[in-house]
Amino acid sequence: MTVTEYRMPKVNTNDAAYTLLGWLVEDGGKVAEGEPLLEVETSKAVEELAAPADGLLELLVPAGRECAPGELLARLHPDAASLDAARQRPAASADSPAPAAGGPVLTAPARARLAELGIPESAALALDVPVVRRAEVDQLAARLAANGQATEQATELGRPEAPEAPAPQDPQAEQAPQDPPGTVLAPLSRNQRAVAATVTASHREVPTAFTAVDVDVTDALAAGRELAAAVGSLVGPAELTVAALATRRATDPACFAALTADGGSTRLVPGAHIGVTFELGAGLFVPVLRDADRSSLGELSRAMMGHRMAALRGTFRDRDLQGANITLTLHTDPGVSLALPVVFPGQACALSLAAPRTVVLPDPDGTGFRTRSLVHLGAAFDHRLLNGRQVVSLLTGVKALLEAPHQLAGDTL
Repeated sequence: MTVTEYRMPKVNTNDAAYTLLGWLVEDGGKVAEGEPLLEVETSKAVEELAAPADGLLELLVPAGRECAPGELLARLHPDAASLDAARQRPAASADSPAPAAGGPVLTAPARARLAELGIPESAALALDVPVVRRAEVDQLAARLAANGQATEQATELGRPEAPEAPAPQDPQAEQAPQDPPGTVLAPLSRNQRAVAATVTASHREVPTAFTAVDVDVTDALAAGRELAAAVGSLVGPAELTVAALATRRATDPACFAALTADGGSTRLVPGAHIGVTFELGAGLFVPVLRDADRSSLGELSRAMMGHRMAALRGTFRDRDLQGANITLTLHTDPGVSLALPVVFPGQACALSLAAPRTVVLPDPDGTGFRTRSLVHLGAAFDHRLLNGRQVVSLLTGVKALLEAPHQLAGDTL
């Protein structure tokens, strides 16, 4: 057996580096190929990475470091003699950088929890741990409470000493911009910074257009209750829209395409891989329903319920969030009547589903009136790839399926 180097893999395409949260095997411990080896945090998720081979672990990078893809993190030795020989070599090398100075690393959930509890980050950075997670923040809050220290006292503990008075400056010198007076609520989490980067890239790169149609979901709401009982999971407008959108993949393939690298043509991958937005308090996530066009309504419903729970707990893996070729954004809070989605770079189209609203319409025969539930179904699209006629075909096709929801049930009932 030979020594196996373990380098930080490329976990996703969004981040230039990841935080090494912790090793799951101690230094010198025995490792089996495929077993969990370490945890890293990306801008979207915490990812558990597996060992590439059997061996004895030689740690080169401690927990708490920001590590770029390709950076050497550890070696796996075939036996104790090999490991002992490696430890006798000089510790410093170009491939094994020293631990970062300046205290522990704060994870995104820890920052959010600190802001929620009103505890300054400096108090958490004083903890004697390499990585501060949400659990460490809760333990810190409990200790402060047990010691009878209020939030204001915690703030005083974590507040740095007052700086010395600045030296007089040339009044003609350019002054750095200052924030206006106001309360700083909380630092942006890594999740929110990733969202901001995606939105900024979309506005910079994608020439978008938008159109919307009204969809009568009165029958869909009633059918959803019947279908939910049959499949044993929630079936609402979101689930039915995903099923309808997947069905249209064969008819409107251009809406599921992307530009080629040279920008001169379109590229279409097999399958309807639908990203769906979920925001339930732990950040905005867009997990992917892969091969939705080959899934039953029940399978889609159960997969979406699983995504809801992962969004609530913040337990997505990066692989859950990659590979979409179209996106459905959900804006179904009561009172939301219209939303313009962001077209993710690399996709042609993004749909938005608003909340049902009650309207009174005349009967088709003109003899009276009836109460119906309508939603706005919108689509933003990359005008380099699509024209309005293609998008209207997709929207009206989804609309027709939602207004005849039992067509989506298949063998469910």
